[in-house]
Amino acid sequence: MREIHYPSVDAAVADAPEGMTRFRIEVEDSGVALLTLDRPERLNAFSMGYAAGEVRPGGWSLFDRYMRALTQELKHDPAIKVVVITGAGRAFSAGADIKDWAEMEAAADPTASPFIKDNLLFDEHTAMMHIWFKQMVKPTIAMVNGPAVGMGADLASVADIRMVSDRAFFQWAHVLNGLVPADGAPWLLQKLVGQAKTFEWLMTGARVSPQEALAAGYANHVVPHDDLHDRTMTMARQIAALPARTVQATRFAINASADLSFQDSIGLAYVTGYATQADIRERIMQRAEAVTSSKAE
Repeated sequence: MREIHYPSVDAAVADAPEGMTRFRIEVEDSGVALLTLDRPERLNAFSMGYAAGEVRPGGWSLFDRYMRALTQELKHDPAIKVVVITGAGRAFSAGADIKDWAEMEAAADPTASPFIKDNLLFDEHTAMMHIWFKQMVKPTIAMVNGPAVGMGADLASVADIRMVSDRAFFQWAHVLNGLVPADGAPWLLQKLVGQAKTFEWLMTGARVSPQEALAAGYANHVVPHDDLHDRTMTMARQIAALPARTVQATRFAINASADLSFQDSIGLAYVTGYATQADIRERIMQRAEAVTSSKAE
């Protein structure tokens, strides 16, 4: 794989502090992009990059701008077919860097949180990263190589597929810190595991083992740790080898159908299928030729 840099992404973080969380972007010729959270010394905890004692500024932060640029470049790069997300070192992500948050809270006006922007009732805050990944259009796979906690667990939840190491675990620890999960977990988990498990996992803050995640339908596969990278990349390459428009239209149909009636979901599949007619003809002819050849042998 080769590491790549997008000018817009580099420009977005040109003035960012050294400690701000970033992704390493690597791409292979198959069209698979590997995004690696690259802060292993802090278990890939998310830091917005503010200086110690600095109150969160109004408007978009540098991290917001960075994530917007990153996700948009990946979304619109025609060479990228599938996006795999993982963490450097022994963790996927420990979630928000509590040390950073505590310093900002200490510097804030005691009557107002630094995490709420002026004159806004609701502030997506760090959830924007999850929203943009969910809107990626390209299929995404979370390669969960270790603990995924809080924001890290939410990032894994945003992905379309979760490949999980047998050394990993998930934990929505917000309640243990006096927080309400505000990065999408209540919605995401209900879609993935239903309301009962969502209540249990979010209201207890308990660790969820890979085996429990698999049994609940949250993890697609639990893989021996040493095999995780190869198994994940094999799946990513299989998807990347398929017609890109068909894969993207199928992804859209799956997401949209979750809130439709059965009949409407069938109609949606027909509508989205029209955008991939050239791919349909090509694949049908290829499969017909392969069947004919196998029979001849």
